[in-house]
Amino acid sequence: MSSGLAVAVRELRHLPAVWRADTVAPELVRQRALSAVNHMLAHCRARVPYYRNGDYPDEPLSSLTELAELPWLTKRAVLDAGVDRFRVPDLPANRYRRDVTSGSTGTRLEVWHDVDAYGYHGATVLRRFLRSGYRPWWRIAHIKPFPRPVRWFQRLGLFPRVVVHAGQPEAVIARQVLAIRPGLIMGYPVMLRGLLHTLSAAELARLRRTLRLVMTDSELLTDEVAAMLSDGFGVPVFDEYSAHEVLTVASHCRHGGMHVDEDRVWLEILGDDGRPVPPGVTGSAVVTHFRERAMPLVRYALGDRARLLSEGCPCGSGFRRMRLVDGRTNDYVTLPGGRRLYSAVFLDLAKHVPGLAECMVRQDAAGHITVHLLPDPRDRLGYDQVVEAFRRRFDAQVGVPVPLRFVRAERVALTAGGKGRFVESAYRPDTGQL
Repeated sequence: MSSGLAVAVRELRHLPAVWRADTVAPELVRQRALSAVNHMLAHCRARVPYYRNGDYPDEPLSSLTELAELPWLTKRAVLDAGVDRFRVPDLPANRYRRDVTSGSTGTRLEVWHDVDAYGYHGATVLRRFLRSGYRPWWRIAHIKPFPRPVRWFQRLGLFPRVVVHAGQPEAVIARQVLAIRPGLIMGYPVMLRGLLHTLSAAELARLRRTLRLVMTDSELLTDEVAAMLSDGFGVPVFDEYSAHEVLTVASHCRHGGMHVDEDRVWLEILGDDGRPVPPGVTGSAVVTHFRERAMPLVRYALGDRARLLSEGCPCGSGFRRMRLVDGRTNDYVTLPGGRRLYSAVFLDLAKHVPGLAECMVRQDAAGHITVHLLPDPRDRLGYDQVVEAFRRRFDAQVGVPVPLRFVRAERVALTAGGKGRFVESAYRPDTGQL
């Protein structure tokens, strides 16, 4: 049986359990996650070469908090140790699916997902769609920098999707999206902001006749940007947090809570000292995909800033809630004195500065900061006025004078994976952070 068919069979088989997984009490969710983590660790010790190094105990964990005693991994550490050491040796090709990280950090990693874990993940994606209010017959316009495979249910006419290539001029993207007459638009926030900036009022009114939902992924979606997209498109906006290494980590419910998929991953938030921090405190996201068997990554650092939330959610889910904040752990510029400004600050500035569509910030090895400003084509303000407005708001927000150089941009710079490259810095006065 091919891996494609094997995954499809498992998606259907897992769907009833997946649908019920978050309806149980949080205590039972934790018990099930602990049992699954212990089964994964036993598999790692028995089958995966890397985990026989003495750092991983033979005895099962008595609580999920004991995970914090195990080492955490980074992409660089996996590559340096040798990717094959994290894979089950001699695994038949029909037992796993390959996935490759986007290369946003400048380094790619080929990940193997076993077909059962991949099938379970597919069932959780169906859960996300159906609980958002999406109806399986609504047409989807998916703005993506690479093609997507046609799935088994799409061959039956369900979840009909047309991929709109993200590398095209924004006017071409807008024209193709309008032609689809979508009920759902999916894409990175930068692409959706560009679509809003490109559509005329008449085109936007035409789009709203069929549009019911917007779904975003792969980039930081701040509350302000989510509100801008919701107001602009006139529909709810739901975000997803995922990574190629562990697939989906969390997604929005209809009440706006981002719930961790705790039936397949366990999320920790670590402080700068590498120790877990309590709910409400921002740190680095570290994830264990405990259903994975082909290439398990125990306590894998995703490179994102986040916090766990202690409050419950009106949806009644037993899964914990989380919140992405600031941006990538390495997406910041450093001001004199050591203060860091993450990408969320510049996303906020782009939203509130008159006449500005987007801004991108680059800091060189000497610490000098250059701001690339992309004017909003719908606004009549001149470029010099946009620069002045940006400088005033930046100074007010930062509170200290910072020398800035400005350059006019023609379009948003993108990563190899098609995400917006908003903040880059070659200046590293300190090291050793997660």
